[in-house]
Amino acid sequence: MPKHNFSYLLAHYPETIEEMDETFTSHQFILKLAQQHQRLYIKALHSYRDEPAPFRTVHGILAKRLHDYPKLIELVRRDASSRNIFRQSNQCAEWRRLK
Repeated sequence: MPKHNFSYLLAHYPETIEEMDETFTSHQFILKLAQQHQRLYIKALHSYRDEPAPFRTVHGILAKRLHDYPKLIELVRRDASSRNIFRQSNQCAEWRRLK
């Protein structure tokens, strides 16, 4: 069972998706979501503060929930090169907005 109710952040997925470039990574999406809804994002992180890697845990949950929007986006590939919010090179999913 999740330690946090993500529904308040998830409610902002459609509008955030609309503001993304035509193609974008999960990292880019999470950064924009966090920037635009800082209080909600901080509350989610706070719920996982006792985890060994709270950012990784919360970001993993947020990234997985992008799959819940098949009418808005489609998965391009699972292993796109990207930088996380700490600017560390990593891989994550790449998405395409549907028109």
